[in-house]
Amino acid sequence: MVDKMLRSIISALLKAAAAASFLCLSLLSPVLIPPLYAGAALDSLNEITAPAESPVVPWPPEPPAAGPAASVSAARALNVYFISVGQGDSEYIELPNGKNALIDGGPSKSTGSLLAQFLARHNVTKIDYVVLSHPHTDHYTGLNYVFSNFTVGNFYDTRMDNLGSAADNALRDRIRGLGVNVSYPAPGDALDWDPDVQAKVFNSCPVSTQSFSGQAVNNCSIVIKAAYQRSSVLFAGDIENEVESALVSKYGGELQADALKVAHHGSSTSSGEAFLAAVKPCDAYISAGAGNNYNLPAAAVLARLWAAGATVHQTDMDGTQEFSIGASPSPAGQALAFMR
Repeated sequence: MVDKMLRSIISALLKAAAAASFLCLSLLSPVLIPPLYAGAALDSLNEITAPAESPVVPWPPEPPAAGPAASVSAARALNVYFISVGQGDSEYIELPNGKNALIDGGPSKSTGSLLAQFLARHNVTKIDYVVLSHPHTDHYTGLNYVFSNFTVGNFYDTRMDNLGSAADNALRDRIRGLGVNVSYPAPGDALDWDPDVQAKVFNSCPVSTQSFSGQAVNNCSIVIKAAYQRSSVLFAGDIENEVESALVSKYGGELQADALKVAHHGSSTSSGEAFLAAVKPCDAYISAGAGNNYNLPAAAVLARLWAAGATVHQTDMDGTQEFSIGASPSPAGQALAFMR
């Protein structure tokens, strides 16, 4: 009889201990219990404990004391625009820190040019960084408009002298006369555009050289990769196959980028399979003029881009294109949405 009574008492104590343990988990560790189950436990608890107006442990638990808050609304995106400028090239970059950059200026210096219209629509009043990828007219002519109408902080150039044109050096002389800071970046250099953006130069011609060869001028293109947060864009200028191969050998997977400004307007002498395999672009942007005399982009290049898994965007068909990297406020302004 005594043994039976002891067993009953021990069993009751064990049940009470288990119930107490469950109550602690329900009240103090809600993360460990699925919300619906925790809510059911609380309903049962309310039936057997003191009235709700004087609980032993507040529910829900008091939030921790507020510390220094990081404002998610302060996060900004890096926006890249592949501007429709006809048969030429121009890219405008809005940096997260509020500064901006322009790579090339397209083929027209007219105040009514497509570049001029784009800059007016975006209320641009000054440009912090201007890059001339290489001295071909379809890339530098529009920069005459830029330096005539905007304050420019810095100019990045190659030391390639295109002997087939005198206008490139006339533009350079004019820029120096304006007192603009001129730099000649070398491969491996980091451009100090924004502390949160890694802008690295992969190709350029920082040593003085001259050539009549269009291929040689193309291969002096400044190639830049801009990386921000978890994404990046590679601006390939007009480099051709031999430079692409050299970059793959030297940098390999470092060339990987989510977006590629396709080299040389989609010419068949660029965008080789090995290069695309290293870049692995998700999006490829081709700057070309509608009905251009060069039949660009080449069908073979489009096929290689598709085979590499890229979605192709063409300014001749789709107009100006935008690629955004980073977090931006939702329509309600309360949450961050990762765009790329």
